[in-house]
Amino acid sequence: MVKIKICGMTNIDDCLAAVDLGVDFIGFVFYSKSPRYVTPQAVQAMVGRLGRSVKTVGVFVEGPDDNIDRVMDLCGLDYAQIYTGRAGPRRIKVYRVGTCVPEVAGHGLILFDSCSQGLGGSGTSFDRKLLENHDALDRAFIAGGVSEKNVEDVLALNPFGVDLVSSVEKRKGKKDLFKMERLVDRIRSYVL
Repeated sequence: MVKIKICGMTNIDDCLAAVDLGVDFIGFVFYSKSPRYVTPQAVQAMVGRLGRSVKTVGVFVEGPDDNIDRVMDLCGLDYAQIYTGRAGPRRIKVYRVGTCVPEVAGHGLILFDSCSQGLGGSGTSFDRKLLENHDALDRAFIAGGVSEKNVEDVLALNPFGVDLVSSVEKRKGKKDLFKMERLVDRIRSYVL
């Protein structure tokens, strides 16, 4: 079954609602220029209340690997989603897709996102046909404007997971429970 990741969480109520919906991964943004930015201390407090039924992910746009590891340990995170730095265990390497798919290295989890202005949560899609028959889909999240309008096209690729941000928000940083529920139900009821 495809995994569901909801990213850009900023408060415990949204996190607990996502857990109640049965999502598999919850993401927190540690990029200070993002409207979805949360401090490591706030994330540490939220993660402490989530239990082990959901995997937690810290999104790191910049910074050295040792700082990423320090924040992950402080917060008790399962994974780091990285735009730069080394791939490896407990890492989800981001590959930004424009007119072609970048070469994918390593063997761990990855995330395909749109090559949009800014980084993540833009609601901008990319040409998903570029990923057809890609040999890394079985370990790839697909992000970039995934919504009710296009989720079936994304699921038809049979990826490891989908990453949801702006399509399940009331406003940047605040989730909409109704939108989350509808999209999660749509994903869970999809038959390949």
